[in-house]
Amino acid sequence: MFNNWLTWAVMSVIFFIIEIISPTAFFFACFGLGAVLASVATIFHITWLPWIVFIIVSLLLVIFSRPLSNKMVKFPSRPANIDALINQKGYVLEEIKPNKYGRVKIEGEEWLAESSEEIPKNVWVKIKEIKGVRLIVTKEE
Repeated sequence: MFNNWLTWAVMSVIFFIIEIISPTAFFFACFGLGAVLASVATIFHITWLPWIVFIIVSLLLVIFSRPLSNKMVKFPSRPANIDALINQKGYVLEEIKPNKYGRVKIEGEEWLAESSEEIPKNVWVKIKEIKGVRLIVTKEE
């Protein structure tokens, strides 16, 4: 059955359709190209040759296309939600003392803030950490 070039050609079309439908990055396309080359290998009328060509070509394409597909699909990660506030600047609305919370405005929102040092009102601070609903800040140099 698989010694017919038409069978391998149909298999390659099926693999390419699966590639288009599925969210994989070139995985089934590798099998599709392997099936195309296996279809060409049926010219030699050797029973096992199309299978060897299919397996080797598909395997090599999967191995060598992974770095390319990873570069195309993956985007650099960036902090999400409140983690994006870390290392940002905030403006002090209420004085912050070591044992007393103050208020800081960052990106249009007001937050409770604490610090191990005294920070006066109307200065810029840097957010070092977030604990629950409080920002841990230090003076901006």
